[in-house]
Amino acid sequence: MASSRRYLDVLTGLRFLAAAHIGAYHLYHMVFTGTEAPPGLHGLLDSGYVSVGFFFVLSGFILGYHHLERPPDTREARKAFWVARFARVYPLYALGLVLAAPAFFKGLHAAWVEAPGELWRLDGALVLAPLLMQSWVPWTALAWNGAGWSLAVEAVFYAVFPFIAVRLGQTSPRALMLGAGVAYALALVLPVLYLLVDPDHSTASSYHSGPWMRALRFNPVARLPEFILGLFAGRYFLLRADSAPRARPVVLTVLGGIILAALMGSPELPFPLMHNGLLAPVFAALLVLLPRSQGLMAGVLASRPFCFLGEASYSLYILHMPLLFTWKSVMKRLDVVHTSVGAVAVLTVGVMVLCVAAHQWVEKPARRWIRARWEERAARRSEPGIQPQA
Repeated sequence: MASSRRYLDVLTGLRFLAAAHIGAYHLYHMVFTGTEAPPGLHGLLDSGYVSVGFFFVLSGFILGYHHLERPPDTREARKAFWVARFARVYPLYALGLVLAAPAFFKGLHAAWVEAPGELWRLDGALVLAPLLMQSWVPWTALAWNGAGWSLAVEAVFYAVFPFIAVRLGQTSPRALMLGAGVAYALALVLPVLYLLVDPDHSTASSYHSGPWMRALRFNPVARLPEFILGLFAGRYFLLRADSAPRARPVVLTVLGGIILAALMGSPELPFPLMHNGLLAPVFAALLVLLPRSQGLMAGVLASRPFCFLGEASYSLYILHMPLLFTWKSVMKRLDVVHTSVGAVAVLTVGVMVLCVAAHQWVEKPARRWIRARWEERAARRSEPGIQPQA
């Protein structure tokens, strides 16, 4: 096991590419509004939402890899798991809410003045977003910090994982393949049903969705199969880590080619399928095979710079939208053309520096502090003669 763990460095580097893809997607829509890139590049930039699905599969893979052999199957183990997940995601999530608060409350004020009848679509986020529950309601999913909707989905994944893990820990390779097929089918059921019924009677796209499409995109239940597929992939990797042959470069090239072709051709593919799991099995296969590769791409992704950026990828993901909104507001006040090459370069470097700083000085210290407080409390409870207070 110890020898196989080092192979996962390549996935840390891959996390940065996925986060950068999402950041480029929002940069394209929020900064270059009304400007369309050439067809292939447009598809690549306009399909950043697909990388959120990649993170759902990756989340299942990593949790499966680290926890399925010894699942959190007791009450205390489950609590420790949930505290560790909270410590991992919530401090930066809260910082994202703070940074996005000026734009969010400005929008609330504008709705109060101009369209008070629509205020209910936003004020629910005041309660739901801090509780990581905004994705359960279609019209609050993107409110406050838009990138936070996926963390509300991940919160559900973390909540159910200990109970799923107990059942998956002893699964055979054959059962894993069958389960993966079922999970993929479940991931596509609702998107296919949406395409057949067309409940919104409108063309859905990454920035234009009716209420039913928003529910399909953001509801945690609709995205759960992608996470479970990742769990199956993580378990399969564990079973094959010591005996499987190293991945051939041609196989990885084919997988990468499929992903790139789908991203570039995304405007021609059904949006509900692309958004909700169409590429999930390709992502799962890449996660299983890439860590076993010794090719150039794996070497680059596992390098120290990419691993460093990959470690900061969550900070980049959860903070880039508030930083983009702040930058646009400042540029508007200064009456500076914010779409110039120089301005975008400064923005890109600035966002990266701030996100790395947040990772180093907020995320990591807060994670250590929360986990240390929990461990101290657990140690006190375990001391002889110490009983929990009623």
